[in-house]
Amino acid sequence: MKPIYLIFCLLISITSLSMDAICQNATNSVSSPVSGGTMISLKECLKLSIANSPRIKISALEQTRLQYGYKETVGGGLPHVNFSGSWDDYLALPTSLIPGEFFGRPGEMIPVQFGTTYNISGALDVNQMLYNQTWLVALKMAKQLMQQNDLATEKTEIEVVYDVAQSYYMAQITLQQIKNMNSNIEKIEKAEKIAQSQWENGLIKKVDLDRIIVQKLNMVTDIERLNVLYQQELAMQKYFMGLTQEREISLDDSISPSSLPPGPEGDLNKHIDIRMIAQQKEIVNTSIRMDQSEYFPNLTFIGSVNYLNQSNTMYLTGKSTDWFNTSLVGLRLSVPVFSGLQRHYRVSQTRVELEKLNVSEDDTKKLIRINSGDAARKLLNSIDAEKRQRDNMGLAERVYSISQEQYQKGIIPLTDLLNAETALSDAQANHTYALVQMKISELNYLKANGRLLEIVE
Repeated sequence: MKPIYLIFCLLISITSLSMDAICQNATNSVSSPVSGGTMISLKECLKLSIANSPRIKISALEQTRLQYGYKETVGGGLPHVNFSGSWDDYLALPTSLIPGEFFGRPGEMIPVQFGTTYNISGALDVNQMLYNQTWLVALKMAKQLMQQNDLATEKTEIEVVYDVAQSYYMAQITLQQIKNMNSNIEKIEKAEKIAQSQWENGLIKKVDLDRIIVQKLNMVTDIERLNVLYQQELAMQKYFMGLTQEREISLDDSISPSSLPPGPEGDLNKHIDIRMIAQQKEIVNTSIRMDQSEYFPNLTFIGSVNYLNQSNTMYLTGKSTDWFNTSLVGLRLSVPVFSGLQRHYRVSQTRVELEKLNVSEDDTKKLIRINSGDAARKLLNSIDAEKRQRDNMGLAERVYSISQEQYQKGIIPLTDLLNAETALSDAQANHTYALVQMKISELNYLKANGRLLEIVE
């Protein structure tokens, strides 16, 4: 039995040395993710994200397209000038039938060819709209479409700010967790040194030291996982801001408690959703006026100059003495009389669309009030929860500090120290979760009250 005992002791010794080496290497491999790079605050991140958001760029391009559309509509009221020309070589002149009475041959139809072999013509036509009610209304609608796109761009900005701010907060929370874990590793390393000394002096068993090492290795693993998560979140922030992935940046790791007490309900008419519905109603009203404008007459000025050259001899530009001119100016009036009631029913359909928007507006206001009240309650609750968990975390830190001193003096066993460390980790995790809920509640409250863009200003 003695050789077996010696081998068993040797294996325990080797295992102990291996565990110490693994723990030391793992600890050395953990580094802070905020070692360098340009510090970017939340406001700077949001401004860059708005400037480089593909969705906002697409909305800006749509605004450019609508501006061109407005100019196209304006062009409908400007003079229109057209030039036309032709050159004809009649291989066979056209034939007409004339009654024979003109030639003393009654009862017959005599074929006669009129015209010349070569014909050259050129014409210049000008028309200017003098009055067209549909065009006047179309100008107004073109402006309203641009205003609608401005509101759509603002709504897109709100969505971008919400998504980017939420992602920024999550990255900050991850940094906070890494700081907590690094602080806990420092605490557990002190306990490890104490346990190492006690084991070497025969005061505790090797298994007690191994329990601390296992606890430390678990914490190292958690930090490595959090570092990977933070790098992913940092990559997304670079994407949002339009930065290259090679750019070295760091985020502000300080998370302040909420300083946004819920206030009274704001003006609902300033909420982006209500303003967008109001703009849609204006467009529908304009659409009704456009349908009604078809009842109005249209008046147009026209002018035309036409030159014609006829000859039986081929000339490149026509014989100068064979050019004949025709010119005219005039007015064209178009008065709609009856269209089978089509215009009437188009107007009726558009009025129904307006009623639908009125119903939607009332319903949206009700939902905004509900969401605003719910967001205010959640924000107040999350502020209280964060303060409570922050106090609880401070208490857990004091308990762990006292437990560490008592363990060092031999007053309490290792189990109590590890329990205190677990309680501290749980308190930190609960506070981190409370921070997440508080910051998200802030975003939801600002968004519900139409104030989210305030955090960018």
